[in-house]
This record gives sequence, structure tokens and C-alpha cells, in this order.
Amino acid sequence: MAWGEVRTGRSLDRLLNFSDAVVAVAITILALPLVDIEGPGPGQTMRDVIAANFGQIQTFAVTFVVVALMWGVHNKIVNRLQAYDSAIFWLMIFWLMGFVFLPWPSRLYEGTRMASDGGQDIGGPGVLYWATLAFISLMGWLTTRHMNKHRDLIDPAQLPAWEVAMASRARFRSGAFTVVFVFAACVTYFVPWLGNMCLLLLIPIGIWLKSPRDAEEQAIAGSAATDPGPTP
Repeated sequence: MAWGEVRTGRSLDRLLNFSDAVVAVAITILALPLVDIEGPGPGQTMRDVIAANFGQIQTFAVTFVVVALMWGVHNKIVNRLQAYDSAIFWLMIFWLMGFVFLPWPSRLYEGTRMASDGGQDIGGPGVLYWATLAFISLMGWLTTRHMNKHRDLIDPAQLPAWEVAMASRARFRSGAFTVVFVFAACVTYFVPWLGNMCLLLLIPIGIWLKSPRDAEEQAIAGSAATDPGPTP
């Protein structure tokens, strides 16, 4: 895409549909290692199988939830677009690249998170895992900032709600998530098993930085009420 070019209509729909498809495939790939887990053997129970593979199952569950959360936030943001420029295009491409890359550090992390030292680099894979999540979140935050600077890209019907959200603490959500992931990477480097505990920070942060939905809906309703509509 040429730098400075702006596209609308079906081109925007195809970009959003493409991004949804890529994220869906990336999430599916995260689950593939679980398929290789064999069922109970002689003298084993399902509980034994789960206990033996708990690290792998937990890493998948945590990654799935975090990915779904970031996709939901990003989806809500880009759905307000009426057009996109080259900056939005490349930010979304890098955002998707992070998702496609994520299954590899996820697989490495799940294999070392519960391991003892023994000369093995158990911190490096965790740092790579959390750094990848931080990169994805950073691309989402930069997308929000670019849209806020170029509000002509936003659907006029969505602009009142956007202005409400950008005037609230909600505008810091992606940036705050990025900081949490970087913090988790630092913690994991020194205490590998403690990394996942850092995700608990996302709960109070997410609540505190929640978008004011009621205010957004009132802004949209107010805009619709004052819109005279097309001239006959």
C-alpha cells in the first residue's frame, strides 16, 4: 500500500475480515499442541494426565484469554473506522504478525515455566513470550493514537462516542496492558514461575480503565437527535 494512500468501503471491510481470520487461525494453532497429549495409559487416570501436562494446559488457557481480550479491545477500536490510511494498514499488519508469531514463544514458555534450572535457560523463553504480547498490545495502542490524531478516518456516527472514550481513562488501556506485559517479562526473567501471576494486574487495570459505555451511548444518541438527516 502506497504511503499516504487512503482507502474506504469494501477495501476496509476486507482488511478487517482478513485480520479476524488471521487471529482465528493463530488462536487455533495455540491449541494444536494439546492434541498431541495422549490419554491415560495403564494405571493412569485423567487426573494424572492433566497433572503431568498442567503447565502446557495452563499456558494455553492464559494465552487464549489474553489474546481474546486484546482482540476484543482492538476490534472495538477499528470498527469505528470509515477509512484507513497506510499507517493504519501497516500497524495492523505488525499487530497480526505478533499473533502469528505467538504460538512459537508460547510453546517454548510452556516447556520451561515449571522447569528447574539445571543449566537450562528457563527465563529467556518467558521473556520472549511476554515481549511478544507486549509488542501486540503496543501496536494496538499506536493504532489508537493514530486514529485519535486523524479523526477523519473515523465514522462520523461513531465520532461522539470516540471523543467520550478518548476523554476518559479508557484511552490508556492498551498502553497499560503493554506495561503489564513488559513487567511480566522482567519478573519472568528472574522468577519464571511468577510470570503468570502478573496477569492478575489486568483485572483492576481493566476495570479502572473501562470505557464509559453509558456515556458513549448517550453521545451517540445525542448526535443522532441533532442530526437533521439528508436534505429532501
